[in-house]
Amino acid sequence: MAHTLSREAFQQELHGQRTDLYTLRGAGGLQVAVSNYGARLVQVAVPDGQGGLVDVALGYDSLQGYLDGQLSMGAFIGRWAGRLRAGQLHVPGGCTLQLPTNSGPHHHHGGPLGSRFQVFGVTEVQADAMVLTHTFRTEDDAVPGTVRLTLYLQVTPDNALHMEWMAEVADAATVFNPTGHAFFNLAGAGSTLGHTLQVPASRYVPLAADVCPTGVVEPVQGTPFDFRQTRSVADATAMPHEQLARAGGLDHYLVLDDASPVSVAPSATPGLRLAAQLADPASGRAMQVWSTAPGVQVYAGHGLKGDPARDLGRGPGQGTWLWQPGDGICLEPMEYPDAPNHLAFPVRWWLPGDVVRGSIVYRFTGP
Repeated sequence: MAHTLSREAFQQELHGQRTDLYTLRGAGGLQVAVSNYGARLVQVAVPDGQGGLVDVALGYDSLQGYLDGQLSMGAFIGRWAGRLRAGQLHVPGGCTLQLPTNSGPHHHHGGPLGSRFQVFGVTEVQADAMVLTHTFRTEDDAVPGTVRLTLYLQVTPDNALHMEWMAEVADAATVFNPTGHAFFNLAGAGSTLGHTLQVPASRYVPLAADVCPTGVVEPVQGTPFDFRQTRSVADATAMPHEQLARAGGLDHYLVLDDASPVSVAPSATPGLRLAAQLADPASGRAMQVWSTAPGVQVYAGHGLKGDPARDLGRGPGQGTWLWQPGDGICLEPMEYPDAPNHLAFPVRWWLPGDVVRGSIVYRFTGP
């Protein structure tokens, strides 16, 4: 059975704002718990085929766990997901801005005051849906432009979680590249190396020695990053390859092919297409990820290291689970990594008055 969460364990005063836990329930049985600290997916519980629920997303059982643990666990990442090399942001016209750094010399996942560390406002809560808000400010991340985000979460009867956002640019040209950072384990426990993955991507972005993009894209043919046909995560990560050694494991951006199927599911955001399909053959559970982004970062969880200070989370039932490398996998739809700093990568600068819309949908099936 799925872990029973205590709402009180997530209620606290943080940065002068109140944190809380909200549980969304869909008609198909899917149950999603959300903390407004970082707009985090705390629990994703899917029907187990026997009248119960099983957790398929890693998480902690209290707000303190998120404050002390893996920094991105379950969070909504922004304003810029991934790394910006040396904390630099190249602005059209030749200007280069210096941003705060928080991952060695790099600006990572929005910097030290990115959205994963912020308490979101909550403006509406229903049985199966909620609305959160956050304002990205230049004084937090040194990126120009105020961006007012409205984030919509809804659990649908077909056991899908829809995450849609509308971001209004207020006062200066800016970039915007959010993603979701849930760690999934469709088995509910143990390693995800036996999971299978399929991604409709024939190209990937290789990394330089500093784990930032080299600025080119290369074919996935003959590499660990070729998931055009379904293959196990273990098969990919076991391949000898310089890129895996450089990143410490599988943590690479795959560029989706233009022919990726377009969703027929209703959505307020047009342009949804299939980004990835993850499955656990042992349990029969599967997850599709649909997105409006041009690619997906595939991270096989080598940063989970069995450290009790950071990696002790919820386990099966009411137990605990000391996460080991590979116990969770992240599929993060987003724009090209470090795109503002590479002429060959597409990047859009949004102007005052522009409204940025995007969406990620996680759709679950199983026994």
